[in-house]
Amino acid sequence: MLPAMKTVMDAIATAAGRGGTVTVAGIGSRPDTSLPWARLHDRAHRLATTLAAHHIGPGSRVGLLGDTSIGLITAMQAIWLRGAAFTVLPVPGLTGRRTHLAHLRAVTADAAFDLVIVDDDLTWLADELRPAVAVRSLQTLTATPALPGEVVHPGPNALAVLQYTSGSTSTPRGVPVTHGNLAANLDAIEAALGRDSLDPATACWLSWLPLYHDMGLIGFLALPMSRGCPLVLQSPITFAMRPASWLERLSRHRATSTGAPNFAFGLMAQLLEGETGTDLSSVRLLFSGGEPIDAPTMSRFADAAARHGLDPGAVVGAYGLAESTLAVTFAQIGRGVTVDEVDRETLERDGVALPACTGRATRRLVRLGNAVPGTSLRIVDPGTGQSVPARTVGEVEVSGRSVVSGYWGEPRRTGGWLRTGDLGYFADGELVICGRVKDVLFAAGRNVYPQDVEAVATGVPGVRPGGAAAFAIPADRGDRLVVAVESRNTDIESLRRAVTVAVAGETGLAPAEVVMVRPGRLPKTSSGKLRRSETRRRYLAGELTDGTSPSPDRSLR
Repeated sequence: MLPAMKTVMDAIATAAGRGGTVTVAGIGSRPDTSLPWARLHDRAHRLATTLAAHHIGPGSRVGLLGDTSIGLITAMQAIWLRGAAFTVLPVPGLTGRRTHLAHLRAVTADAAFDLVIVDDDLTWLADELRPAVAVRSLQTLTATPALPGEVVHPGPNALAVLQYTSGSTSTPRGVPVTHGNLAANLDAIEAALGRDSLDPATACWLSWLPLYHDMGLIGFLALPMSRGCPLVLQSPITFAMRPASWLERLSRHRATSTGAPNFAFGLMAQLLEGETGTDLSSVRLLFSGGEPIDAPTMSRFADAAARHGLDPGAVVGAYGLAESTLAVTFAQIGRGVTVDEVDRETLERDGVALPACTGRATRRLVRLGNAVPGTSLRIVDPGTGQSVPARTVGEVEVSGRSVVSGYWGEPRRTGGWLRTGDLGYFADGELVICGRVKDVLFAAGRNVYPQDVEAVATGVPGVRPGGAAAFAIPADRGDRLVVAVESRNTDIESLRRAVTVAVAGETGLAPAEVVMVRPGRLPKTSSGKLRRSETRRRYLAGELTDGTSPSPDRSLR
């Protein structure tokens, strides 16, 4: 039974006195910054007074634009103390600034912010946004001390976070997370993991995930912050520049809980296989979520990490989505990654996940466990909406207190169930995800899942971990398969042949073309998910070749 819901600020106020500290790792030569949660909460009270002078109160929406910092977290709490809501906006990367600015302008217009607070490091963006919205410097707002003002206590239906989806399959849309949604999901996560995992006396959470992504904001900030748990945050920029910094921080801070999307574990496996200095013996919970989990990648990581002290049982597969605030399921704690090995032909031809038989091709899918408390799941036929039997593939639907009522600016969802767009089935009551409804390829009378193709391609020596995207091009007799891979290999033709042979041998479907691009050229969301639809668009437009492949044959369409 979950406890009665309170707002996240009620929980934060209670937890502030438990002695925990938040540390933000410095970027480059900058020193780390640490602050007890109690002092940060006091600063937030004072900043809330300043925000009140800028007319921020109940019903207001504030954009936050800046890298992970103590100041950014303080601003989040201050906004909640004013009864307002915020959106954490993605910071620009080293390239694609024009596209990023267009995205920021679109989100700013859609959210109708009353104010955007910008870190001083991004003043050039402030100048670009200022004609359309009021913009204030984070440093200026926090520089002048103010007395703590009156706290606003929002109800459970008040907006807490306007979370924009990552846009892996479509244009990002606003997901309005209420205080009731947020409190319910945080309570559900704690109930699923156990209170010991967040005990301020024994636990330490660590994350490099961006705060503009739900896994980073909800799972690795709001959760430990609202429990007073010690927390170490690292900029995603630091991770992108030096992935090994994640391992170094885990070892240095003796972190007990951390997590990342699947692609990061492929990178970590390579690093751990080649070095000996990391100590992961303190890690008790290591979450894999945010994108499809590849069983071979996680197995390779677990084997490499075990040599550095990690208990393989610490790895926890998770399924979630922004529309359900964050968490939907967790695999059984302490069991590690477990797979459901099924007959490939029956799965792809009939949509039925029969247990594997000796001598037949199989597919190994990760079991993602049961729904968190307060959340319900069902699998339905995408066409009829009727529930399907166990081990029959259908669309995953979710309901519960964490599920939002609809998208920002759109009509409220009718009925109690949310269609996720994910395909999956139940195996012994546990959720197994196969892929996305929009991404499935149909060829030779079979449904082929792109992540299967991508997993095979990234297993070819020379292909960057996480650097493969598979998509379909419609043809007269079913879909034709195109695979785009990232590589620094100079022997392009040999690598292209190797990918073709590997994919055909494993899936039975030969790619019509293998496109080679430089590392970092495949389009991804801010959280690292592949944007297959955008990859396909660029391919058809001739924008994906990067000078290493011939122009696409548009006769395949």
